[in-house]
Amino acid sequence: MTAIDSLTDAVPAARAADISELPIPPYRGNTLPSIDYDAHPAYGGMFPRPTFRERLYALNVFLRTFAFVTIRRIVDYDNMPLLTKEAGFSGLNARTALRYISMYARIRASRAIGTLTGARRPAVPDNPALLNKIKSDGIVCLTLAPDELDQIRSVTNPAFAKLDERRAGIAPEKRKFDDNVYWCTRSADPEAFAAVENIFKRYGIMEAASAYLGRPAGVKHVNAQINDQDLAFWKRVFPDTQLADPWGSYLHIDATYGMLKCAIYVHEIGPDGGPFCYVRGSQNAKIGWFEGMVRRTNDFSGFSGRRPDARKKFMALPAFLRKKADFGGDLPDNSPDVARLREGHFAATSNYGNCVLFDGNGMHRGGMVNKGERRCLFILLAEI
Repeated sequence: MTAIDSLTDAVPAARAADISELPIPPYRGNTLPSIDYDAHPAYGGMFPRPTFRERLYALNVFLRTFAFVTIRRIVDYDNMPLLTKEAGFSGLNARTALRYISMYARIRASRAIGTLTGARRPAVPDNPALLNKIKSDGIVCLTLAPDELDQIRSVTNPAFAKLDERRAGIAPEKRKFDDNVYWCTRSADPEAFAAVENIFKRYGIMEAASAYLGRPAGVKHVNAQINDQDLAFWKRVFPDTQLADPWGSYLHIDATYGMLKCAIYVHEIGPDGGPFCYVRGSQNAKIGWFEGMVRRTNDFSGFSGRRPDARKKFMALPAFLRKKADFGGDLPDNSPDVARLREGHFAATSNYGNCVLFDGNGMHRGGMVNKGERRCLFILLAEI
């Protein structure tokens, strides 16, 4: 029996989850922060009123992107197989479109049959403590045992080595966010998936995720990620202005649906090392279907960018469509919402644990490294 056989065939021995209590109170708001863009010095305070042509163009882009985001929701794209360059996806054309449409149709049909027959249902955790914690706080910090962390380091070393090689070929100032992420695949990195799945089953994380999402769930993605002080994406928020960077820079909700995420630190991470941060309990903020779609549409369309051209297009939208998933950089420090956000803002440094499970529908940020570099795994739990 090989090491991989033993990982996949053996039933992992259950271990009690070591869950850290959070030292801060929950978010006191019940909505996402409201931003007056007309009065914002980098938006309405800088640009002239948009022309009719500019408004028409912006609305056209928005509506087309809204249709795209709607189709993603209908086909449940976030719970479908991986489409990345590591998985062999080279771009969308007629051939790949036909291939993935037929694949999605088969998966949707299979899931519909499973729902009707009762075969497709969420798990029931043996111990509800983990599930109750994620329901109340949106984030849970656990501590994996040293042998488990050593195992994860061992099976993900090849992924980090490939990522190091990629990054070495790109000058730091030219690196984009995706240049710092390596997407593992089950075919190329089976040990990484097997190790994570066994550890998650051991602590009941898989069952808690399934119960929380209300559907069967498994490990969909295992991503190696490296952030360092050279990638200061959260600084110079408005590069064409002299405005100071706001406290809320990079605070956002995810543009995805129907999944939980988990960050595993493969080394110690302190306050300057880019710890994952979360506004405790903010996943319970009320975001209606339409508002959520609007925020995600603006992110997908590029209107949430903060260069002058993106901000100008964003301001050409009607006021009720001026909402972003990536809103933190636009939130002025004198906003009354900032006090509530600060109160519930939690930085998950290593002293609280090395495994951080969270709901991306809550307000969060991370990878804001001031010193050195941060190496961690991001695992996505969704229906597979």
